Amino acid sequence: MATQEAQRRRRTWIGEAWDSNVGKKVIVAVTGIALVGYVVLHMLGNLTTLLGPGDGSPQINAYGEWLRDFGAPLLPHAMVIWVVRIILLVALIVHIVGVFQLTQRNRAARPAGYPAKRIGRSWAARTMRLTGPLLLLFIIFHILHFTVLAIDVTPLREGEIYENLYGAFQKWYFVLLYLAAIASLGYHLRHGVWSLFQTLGLDRPARNPYLRHGATALSVVVCLGFAVIPLAFFTGALPEPVSGPSAHVATEVAR
Repeated sequence: MATQEAQRRRRTWIGEAWDSNVGKKVIVAVTGIALVGYVVLHMLGNLTTLLGPGDGSPQINAYGEWLRDFGAPLLPHAMVIWVVRIILLVALIVHIVGVFQLTQRNRAARPAGYPAKRIGRSWAARTMRLTGPLLLLFIIFHILHFTVLAIDVTPLREGEIYENLYGAFQKWYFVLLYLAAIASLGYHLRHGVWSLFQTLGLDRPARNPYLRHGATALSVVVCLGFAVIPLAFFTGALPEPVSGPSAHVATEVAR
């Protein structure tokens, strides 16, 4: 008993929160907010692609260079972006593990043979278990494609963000793959944001319709913001890269 009491006292409040269902849900919600924030900022940054190839130095390339140089000269080159990557990776891992453990606890608490409640659940809610793993697989693919440049079905060059995007999205299968991933993101984001409101105690009968519509609107805006890029390249709305000097920036910050 003395040993158990000593261990209990040494535990941090984060550990205690993580062990409780309520605390774990809050942690999942907080990490979800971080991930949603990144997704929105990522989408806004991508939209600089719509400014086109310019005179050989596309604005998306300059944006990538700005991200890598952020904080300079006070901080080392690309330090801020690596710190952000580490924070996002930790948030993603905590989010995934938390959701998995909560799902397992819910299943264990359900009486044997008792079916899961589906009445009144939206399509986005019912597909969360599918869209989550699909998005994880896509994130891995996406990093290998435009960050590591390992999926070189089309020519890929370090730092040539606009050129890399143009070459990839001339292929119909890459366009379809990214559009399917964006659709999965939309469903996942819609239910995820609504769940954030509930977990943080913001839902009320009078305001719930507005919160639901807000979650839907956010997911639609994000999906359109991401989808317009591959569609613009594939349909020719965005022209091919202009030959000439271009800014040498890190491709891994392009998408």
